[in-house]
Amino acid sequence: MLRQYWQNLQQLGKPFMLVLVSEMATLSALLLGNITIAWWIAQHGGARDLATFGVTVAAASLLAIPLLSPLGDRYPKKRLMAIGFVAIAVESVVLALLAQAGFYLLYLIIACEMIGVCAMAIIMPCVQTIASELVPAEKLSLAMSMQKISGSLGGIMGPALGGSVIAASGVASALWVHVALLLIAAFAATCLPKALTAGKPAALGAAQWLHELKAGLRMKWHIPLERHWTMANLVIGVFYSPAIGMMAALRVTSLGLSAFWLGATNMGIMAGMFLGFLGCASFFSRTLGRFRALIGAAQLRAAALLVVGLTSSPLMLATAFFLLGISQSTTQFVGVTHRLLATPVSYRARNASVNIMVWQLASTLGPAVAGMALLHASVAQCYVLFGILTALCSIGLAVIPKIREFLGADHDVANGWYQREYPAAFPNYDKTI
Repeated sequence: MLRQYWQNLQQLGKPFMLVLVSEMATLSALLLGNITIAWWIAQHGGARDLATFGVTVAAASLLAIPLLSPLGDRYPKKRLMAIGFVAIAVESVVLALLAQAGFYLLYLIIACEMIGVCAMAIIMPCVQTIASELVPAEKLSLAMSMQKISGSLGGIMGPALGGSVIAASGVASALWVHVALLLIAAFAATCLPKALTAGKPAALGAAQWLHELKAGLRMKWHIPLERHWTMANLVIGVFYSPAIGMMAALRVTSLGLSAFWLGATNMGIMAGMFLGFLGCASFFSRTLGRFRALIGAAQLRAAALLVVGLTSSPLMLATAFFLLGISQSTTQFVGVTHRLLATPVSYRARNASVNIMVWQLASTLGPAVAGMALLHASVAQCYVLFGILTALCSIGLAVIPKIREFLGADHDVANGWYQREYPAAFPNYDKTI
């Protein structure tokens, strides 16, 4: 496997290796920073401050992503990436100095985090699309696969490193490691060569984004399967997003565990997703069928949330988060791939815009709902409640119109399925939009 990995890297060339280094460092830094700040706030401000922080950051991301993404079309991506990484590093230096001085002020932390939100809104579209400018078209599929592997490894390394450093040396030390990872990502970005292929528009301007968002909303509304599926994901996301975010730090704290175990929970979910995309999700889909794999994964997610709320064992806690990762990768593998094929090519970008918006909306509402629930119940009780609600909402997936027929179709039949079944949802299908 390692030999094949190295051969694939050699095919893609040294410039693309820099992309992988930058992406691995980026995701490691992002997750390390997330758990470090969450732990800092949980230790000093508790559930109320975590909820305020989560809602504010998610709402800011909801605005920043569409407003700042057009920069990737107007300026060199490697320059934008380097500037963005340095900006977040400066923010992290300020936070590290505050933590080292023992100074905690929530709104100052939020103000600093706004720099990171804006920078990531610029960086991520560049990271996700720069491969198309560095490798020939016939190798783009291989390049994207290598990026997923690199990103998964970074997602595992970041939480493990963050939890270990916090447990051994404290929040300030973890933030200095965060700075170092961001500088590595910035250095790799500055070493990238000029585009080897003609640049293609990758990000959307605000007006075009709004146009595609409206078209995507119209499509989803006129297709019952998409309408109900999107609404179900929104409701489930309201309970799921805080469960893997702000509440994880509170649960680890409530059990009297060190920050190492917060890192272990984050590493668990990323390891579960890595193994899921590596083959587990495909195995479940082939063995059980797509519909049963989807419903089973949804119920596994609910069961894992119940375990998080009921267990007092740190190993069981980490295992539950690993199962959440398996569940998440399976639902994405089964649902996202088939829905992508079913959507006409000229509508896929606008459909993706709506899906991103729905997740950001769930990530904004989720911490607020969790914050209100935590005023009346312990974090363990909230996990049990959210697990039950997730299980009930997941049943709604089973009664979506035509979902069995849709998921039972093979890829050839699924390709263009929406346009054949619901032509009225695509009034401009034959036009260039």
